[in-house]
Amino acid sequence: MTPALPLPLHSGLRTPHGRVQRTCWTAALAVCCLALAACGPEVQGAPKPPPAFGPVQSSWFGCPSLQGVYAWPPVEPGGAHGSRPANHPGGQGSLPFFTGSPEMQVWVQQQRGETTLRTRTINRARNVRTSLTRQWSLVTYSGAQAHCSSGMLDLVPQTASPGKEPGSSGALQGFRLALLKDGALAVGKRTLTTGNKGSYFSWGGQSYGSYDAPDVETWTWLKLARTAAGGSEPPVIDAYVPGATAP
Repeated sequence: MTPALPLPLHSGLRTPHGRVQRTCWTAALAVCCLALAACGPEVQGAPKPPPAFGPVQSSWFGCPSLQGVYAWPPVEPGGAHGSRPANHPGGQGSLPFFTGSPEMQVWVQQQRGETTLRTRTINRARNVRTSLTRQWSLVTYSGAQAHCSSGMLDLVPQTASPGKEPGSSGALQGFRLALLKDGALAVGKRTLTTGNKGSYFSWGGQSYGSYDAPDVETWTWLKLARTAAGGSEPPVIDAYVPGATAP
């Protein structure tokens, strides 16, 4: 009988070994992805005010008082999204001012462990009457909803409004307030998206296989100039002239 010849290396009988190699690579990739997910959220931006804002004030005990009246729009915008009328209260997980808001007074009060942020419109049109210059929008955080961290006040994250961020199953939104040495107020918005998914392989617009991706923590900052001490309600800024009519 003629002895069987050895099969070439490219024979189909070698295919299982190739499958084993691919399986090993896939398993290794999965382990790496799980390891990354376990290391904490991926941070975009910085949890501290940008250096361009100037140094943060320090205090021997806890956080320095943030009480004061501040000017809107920001003198240094670091990024914020959305718009809402100034006399509407902020939704869950939001502050009562947004990038698209008009010129406003921002009044921060801290009493008996509570932090309250109020906003109302400034009207500089002498022939226009608006009640928004007298109505305050506000949001109040109790002592249990705020804590001092590295000289800055962290406001507890809440479910972001409206709804979740694209590409995630959930989002939390919190804020960090920092008093700067020049008296200005730095406002940091922290958004944490959870339930993110990644794919092992993508080709031609198609994704194959998915894994749990790390949470993503995004920071954006604004700087508000200080205009008054805030110990009492600031005066209304309304240039309305009695008897004038709107154009």
